[in-house]
Amino acid sequence: MKKKNLNLMRVRSGKWLLLFAIGLVSMRAIAQPFNVNGVVTGAEDGMPIPGVSVVVKGTVIGTITDMDGKYRIKAENGNVLVFSFIGMQSQEVIVSKRKHDVKLKMDLVSLDEVVAIGYGTQKKKEVSGAVVQVKSEDLEKISTSDLGTALQGAIAGVSIQASSGQPGANSNIQIRGVNSITGANAPLFVVDGIPQEGNPQLSSSEIASVDVLKDAASSAIYGVRGAGGVVLITTKTGKAGEMKISANAYYGIQKITSGIDLMSFEDYWYQFMVFQNQLTPGSYSDLIWTSLENGRQNFTNNTSIVDVIEQDNAKIQNYSVNISGGKKDLTYNVVGSFFEQDGTLINTGYERFNVRANTSYKKGRWTIKTSLGFKVDEQQYASGNLLYEAYKFKPYQRSVDPDAVSFSDSGTQTDQLQVGNVMAKLKQTDVRNGESFNGNVDLKFELSKGLYLTGRAGVNYGNNTRVKINPLFEVYDTDGELVINANTRSGVKNTSDRSVRSTFEAGVNYTKKWGEHQINFLAVASSEEFEYTTFYGQGKDITSNEVAVLEQTTAEPSIGSGSDKTRTLVGLLGRVQYNYKGGRYNLSVSARRDGSSKFASGYQWEIFPSVSASWNVADEPFWEGMSNTINGFKIRASLGTVGNNNIPDYQYAATISSGFDYPFGADANPYLALGQIQTGYANPNVFWETSKQTNVGVDLGLLDNRLSFNADFYNTEKVDLLFPLLVPTGAGAGENQNVYLNIGDMNNKGIELASSFRQHGKFSWNVGATFTRNVNEVKKMHNSNPISYFSNGNVISVSGNNDKLTVIAEGYEAGAFMVMETNGIINTEEKLAEYQKIESGAKMGDLIYVDQNGDKVLDESDRVYGGSGTPDFEVGLNMGCDYKGFDFSMQWFGAYGQEVINGSKIYAYTTGTHKDLLYQWSDDNPLGVIPSNRSGSHDNYRGYADIWVEDGSFIRLRNVTLGYSLPKQIIHKMGISKLRLYVATDNPITLTKYSGYDPEVGGDGLATRGLDKGNYPISSQYRAGIQMNF
Repeated sequence: MKKKNLNLMRVRSGKWLLLFAIGLVSMRAIAQPFNVNGVVTGAEDGMPIPGVSVVVKGTVIGTITDMDGKYRIKAENGNVLVFSFIGMQSQEVIVSKRKHDVKLKMDLVSLDEVVAIGYGTQKKKEVSGAVVQVKSEDLEKISTSDLGTALQGAIAGVSIQASSGQPGANSNIQIRGVNSITGANAPLFVVDGIPQEGNPQLSSSEIASVDVLKDAASSAIYGVRGAGGVVLITTKTGKAGEMKISANAYYGIQKITSGIDLMSFEDYWYQFMVFQNQLTPGSYSDLIWTSLENGRQNFTNNTSIVDVIEQDNAKIQNYSVNISGGKKDLTYNVVGSFFEQDGTLINTGYERFNVRANTSYKKGRWTIKTSLGFKVDEQQYASGNLLYEAYKFKPYQRSVDPDAVSFSDSGTQTDQLQVGNVMAKLKQTDVRNGESFNGNVDLKFELSKGLYLTGRAGVNYGNNTRVKINPLFEVYDTDGELVINANTRSGVKNTSDRSVRSTFEAGVNYTKKWGEHQINFLAVASSEEFEYTTFYGQGKDITSNEVAVLEQTTAEPSIGSGSDKTRTLVGLLGRVQYNYKGGRYNLSVSARRDGSSKFASGYQWEIFPSVSASWNVADEPFWEGMSNTINGFKIRASLGTVGNNNIPDYQYAATISSGFDYPFGADANPYLALGQIQTGYANPNVFWETSKQTNVGVDLGLLDNRLSFNADFYNTEKVDLLFPLLVPTGAGAGENQNVYLNIGDMNNKGIELASSFRQHGKFSWNVGATFTRNVNEVKKMHNSNPISYFSNGNVISVSGNNDKLTVIAEGYEAGAFMVMETNGIINTEEKLAEYQKIESGAKMGDLIYVDQNGDKVLDESDRVYGGSGTPDFEVGLNMGCDYKGFDFSMQWFGAYGQEVINGSKIYAYTTGTHKDLLYQWSDDNPLGVIPSNRSGSHDNYRGYADIWVEDGSFIRLRNVTLGYSLPKQIIHKMGISKLRLYVATDNPITLTKYSGYDPEVGGDGLATRGLDKGNYPISSQYRAGIQMNF
């Protein structure tokens, strides 16, 4: 019995052992990794999505989807696969079978999106400052070599105005209004963490994103350079996976679509007779016969020199290739591009070739990133005042050939000088060739979990040579005699400059999370050095146009000069960021201490603090009832102090120059001895300008973030601004010398609004708008100098008519116009008698200036405010849609409330070629409202008259693009993942009341904004292109 029971027990035990063994084998089989595959498509259109990141959560195992949206990855049952793609909501899937198909939804305004904030990145949800990001696909819609032009109207609070339509010209960029009077107003550019010296001129194909730090709390991390805001540029990097190749190419033409209304041959002679009759009444018949006798050739031409200067159908083209890829530990991205733009004015154009290579390597605790960029460019500059020469050229003169080496039958002495002037401009070449290199290495070492040591080293090198040549040219009069003084003197000027900027940084970064709390600590020490060297030499009278080099000039002496500058900047910065409950509450505190060699000892160091906070109200439990409608609601507030040291160098030290300036000997024949003189007055107590800004903002997301709205309100107090103060001649500083003192205060306050709506599906569409309003006011100046005119604030430069217009004055915006008010023209004997009490030489048809203070004297005290070139507000509008492979987009930009002083019109009036002069007042036209044409320097056409002030408001269609992407099932067989064909146009329509070439007149900055000095006009562009991804 016992034996039987024992056998039974053995059998049962064996069964249990067998079952246990089978279970172990099964469990092991279940835990074994196996291949999981599937297809990732868009939830809205069902189309496959290539490039989606698929990662096993908590591991480094990952892959990306192929061109058909397919993926394959090894995983175990129970693992979590994370699917993520830019612009789409991430999705997690628990592995339970071998095939998992996934549909990703569009994430229209993702709070998990990461933005650059300076010395790091941050989730958009946790950002408490005013930071806006623009992606590369938005930049590439505009065909331009200038980043600012591509950003115009895209960011509320960022005012961008074209300085010129000349190829290669950089636009003027202002963030939240005027930053400085004496210094630069441009923001600081930072490329991959390395501060730049001005606009880095990258091609849009190199850029992954642009983040703009608008408020002082955000830019305070850059201390003494943050007053103008900061533009952070992140270049493209590679991703692990198969090598990807993308190419983009377009070709187009450009046209000038506006101009000045000039006279024809018949118009000019009629106006000329009227003009002469103003001088000598009743002389019509004598004038006609005299003109026929002295210049019969003048009645055989009807010339428009504008047709020679302007070049329609000038080409514009761009070609770029991008290669990226890599493995888990090493990724790369290489991009090369070529851009060429011929000018719409003669002898102008721009070419640029860019190459950039970025790598990222991760091994163990080390992460190493490198970025290397190289650029070669050539720019052909327009001759100075080229369009003014076109206005001056008379329609009766014989047309000119820019390729000719001489001009005959030139007419009167005045005409000879005019021919010489215009030919000198047409034949002049002014070419700059440049090359630049920038490279940086980023190191990061993980000491322990969340604790990193960081280091960064970068160098920027630039070298430019510029050669300006006025070739040999001869002018002959009607009798065939050589005209000696015809402004045709030949010459060569060579200019070169070289710059080297080096940057070194070392820091520590620590992130700690416990419970629902998270803190990030950053500390960095930085050192920068900038070296700049310039030299130029010039000579007159070249011996041959075939060998137009400086060594072949014969006039003595040849002139040369140069300069060397070195400056350094040292900084220590710290930042603490805290968030609670997953970003529901966020706080950021930073401080930076900078030391700059631009200032004397005792004034070199300063601390710039900031604090900002945000509250995601929509994360609160009490908001759940409204979350279906308003799913995002964040309130932001910030306070920060920033500085500006972007001012002229060596203001604290007197400038000394050498020359033959010391006379010895008899007064009648003094001997000048070589010596040194002080040419500038120094202020050893000069220090940097300071801005203190408060900002309050609101971010809203509605309808599952399809509709977004952002608003910011700010107030900026700028103190200790450097203002020029005229030094008395008796102080020993020479004539018209200024000393710069920290005596000015200025205020900027404004509102910024941005909104967008996106609807995705088989028919997808979007619309977005921005609104910017900034109010600027100069609050304080020196008591002895309550108003200051800019030295380059004149609209034209004609002998006796060089009036300065733009000023800095208390109670007005910086760069305001001060003009003489007019009250019509003298067209009755009563008006003449009354006005002759002020101007005894006044005549019928003269302009009436208003004597504001009634002292019977017209002088500077009678000037009044005439507006400014700064808009009251700016708006941007963009919209787009796509359906079954077709895509359409449109961008508008408008500026309202600014004035433009029409210098082109003044010049054409003074030279007697503007068509308006047909309607000037005369005895035969007593109802004429145009002042009589007397001479170029007569008060009727002075630059300070308010009759030249025009409404500069405009609305411009910036871009229209229509594209078509071929179906994937067709191009897949060719190994192509995307093939898109498109046509586009830039600036085809401008709606404005301005009568000149273009109302967008930026010039070279604050002093010239709104002054039309014959600026290079902005052109319309029409192009076709192709995009391919492999």
